[in-house]
Amino acid sequence: MTDLSDLIHTIEYPYTRSTGPYLGPFLTGLRDGKLLANTVGGRTYCPPIEYNPESGEDAPATFTEVGPGAMVLGCTWVTDPSSKHPFSHPFAFAMLLADGADVPFVHAVDAGSPDAISAGTRVVAQYRDDRRGAITDVYFVPEAAAVDQSIEPGDEPVLITEHLISLVVREPLFPHRRRYAEGLLSGRLLGQRSPVSGKVVVPGRGYDNLNRVPLTEADELFVSDRGTVSSYTVLTPVQYYGQKETEPYIRCSILLDGTDSPIIGVDVRDIALESFRVGMRLQAVWRAPAERKVDGLDNRFGGSWEDVIERWEPTGEADIDPDSLKDYTW
Repeated sequence: MTDLSDLIHTIEYPYTRSTGPYLGPFLTGLRDGKLLANTVGGRTYCPPIEYNPESGEDAPATFTEVGPGAMVLGCTWVTDPSSKHPFSHPFAFAMLLADGADVPFVHAVDAGSPDAISAGTRVVAQYRDDRRGAITDVYFVPEAAAVDQSIEPGDEPVLITEHLISLVVREPLFPHRRRYAEGLLSGRLLGQRSPVSGKVVVPGRGYDNLNRVPLTEADELFVSDRGTVSSYTVLTPVQYYGQKETEPYIRCSILLDGTDSPIIGVDVRDIALESFRVGMRLQAVWRAPAERKVDGLDNRFGGSWEDVIERWEPTGEADIDPDSLKDYTW
């Protein structure tokens, strides 16, 4: 049986850019175990900035080393780090004023516990063994936990930086979608009947979009897994390297008995193309309970019918008049 846990959507792509005359030296410094800053308008900034925030003029591209010590001005504790955080264990993000700088910046402090860090705590920069010219090359620890590090500088400046940009969205299934999924896993189709129009749709949307009324669990009902083909098309797979589909097959819509809107995207592979037709009566043959899954189902899409239904078979009943199905073409 499929675990109906929260849905996880990940949007991810690599991002590569040139570092430029300000960020490049700063990242090169991190790779080489140094915190670099520049002085603009009489104030020293770490990391360096590219323009004077008061006048908008270009900042000087001349750099001095600050730190490695810093003062915590404020902090917040991260109890449950994500995969994008710099540590897999709890840590702090802190506003840090590096020694020799006038403007603070935010960075990670591996403090060990929330009791070990607060405003006024002294911290020291530490550098990872594997440094790539990225902001994650450096982190901070409380002064008492700092160790001396011997870091060999690299041969070339850091001119290109690459980051994996990602956004992870956690989405719980809506209650009506969860009940619909549970119905599929038990071999039943759950629909919803509008209390205004009386029309039944599968799967339910949680609302009647025509009459603008919400639908609740009280409006749900199980419907037949037998119905009538209301429209179809024959798909001929385009052949390319890795294509698993080799033979033409049918994708159709089926108006289930007792419903007012067809289910769509139903793939049929076990009925000859030349005998398939609008008006044909079909019956679902469900997969064994242990083989059913709803991994592709979310709050917007219904997943694949083939994940729960093995095939559709002709019932042997007489066809329904195709003219009566014109309003159910999809």
